[in-house]
Amino acid sequence: MPSLSQSIITNIGADYIETYLKKKGFSRTDEEKGQELKYWVDNLLKEKKIDIDEFEEFLFSELFWGKRKTIQIYKLDKTKDYRYPRDWELPLEEKYNIDSLNFFNILGSIPNSEEPRKIASVCSEENLKGELVRIRLLFACYIQVNGDRGYKDSVAYIPVEVDFSRKIMLIKAWTRQQIAHEEHKAYSLMDHIKRLMGIEFKVATRNYMSEHKKILFLMSKSLIYEAYSHVPTYNEIENIDGVIKNFIEETLSGLSLRNVEVNEQGKPVLAEGVMDFEAEVRNVLEGLAISDYFFDRDFDEIWKMGLEAVVARVKFNDEERVLTSLSGENTSAPIFCTKTFMSLKNRMEEAERIETLWITMDRKKGNLNLKFDASNMEYLEILIKYGIRFNETDMNSALEIYEKYETKLNQKIAEQSKIAIGQ
Repeated sequence: MPSLSQSIITNIGADYIETYLKKKGFSRTDEEKGQELKYWVDNLLKEKKIDIDEFEEFLFSELFWGKRKTIQIYKLDKTKDYRYPRDWELPLEEKYNIDSLNFFNILGSIPNSEEPRKIASVCSEENLKGELVRIRLLFACYIQVNGDRGYKDSVAYIPVEVDFSRKIMLIKAWTRQQIAHEEHKAYSLMDHIKRLMGIEFKVATRNYMSEHKKILFLMSKSLIYEAYSHVPTYNEIENIDGVIKNFIEETLSGLSLRNVEVNEQGKPVLAEGVMDFEAEVRNVLEGLAISDYFFDRDFDEIWKMGLEAVVARVKFNDEERVLTSLSGENTSAPIFCTKTFMSLKNRMEEAERIETLWITMDRKKGNLNLKFDASNMEYLEILIKYGIRFNETDMNSALEIYEKYETKLNQKIAEQSKIAIGQ
């Protein structure tokens, strides 16, 4: 008889299971109100009141996303070796006794110390050619957590999605507290499952190298300048271009600076390498326009500007290999409103690579706060921040904004290659 384990309840949350059952028309009687959720659900299952297939689909959705907000994204390689259903059917049957690529048995797949790893669900899609479009595996891993009286047995669910359309593999985990052993922590389990995907299912991946850092730079720069373009005074700066140039000339002529030279047009300029004086002046004016626009305004008004996303924080290595982290000066302020960012914007643009990028996107309920981490050349990591109920729509939003700038970078590289060939 199927049974709802405490591990499943912990990994989803009792309130969400109760809410699902209420939507399906189940409510506790006065006698049942004192019962633990597990026993109440087990009675409903025993009496065959719950549709098992629907309940399994609900559990799958919650365990594939939900609390699993740490995501590692790998680029697929050599997909012809594992693109067809037959490439998965044999290892699934031999190693996990699963004879279908659409299999749901979360209630009956609870690992233990004797059998520490199971696949609780498999879900796949094929195209008209008989090729896999995607395959999703839900691994259930035995772990131990620290309890009041020693170790307690539990389960960590590690969802894996191989998406052949996007040519990526996603591995997710819940970074849970009170894990008793290092090998049971989220990152250790994710590394273990990544290796298993290669050994058991022949999934090959290739490194990003620095590509994801360049994409994050392009994303951050584009989003920041998109915000600037909505500030009327910022767009007026180019109208005083002559005033700026005159100010620079008068300043360089009026001060007894050691490194002033005269260019071919007979105008004073700073020697190369001293500083980009004009860029610094423009930075000050941009900062003035931005600070003036947002002074004494509620930062919630940013969403009324119709922005795709707001950059909250960046971390990058500059030319001097100094790791610099810039963030909003309070939790509601975007980075482009801060004095620190305006003073270091040029250094970030010279680096053309971002190690870590935090952005905020608008969402139907609340905001979607994302951290993109490109510090590991093997994969891109995405962390879903703060207390939302993470779902498939959120995952697609994160992937789509990254892919948008990945496409732009690839187009830029292709255009540069054409120019180089033409020369």
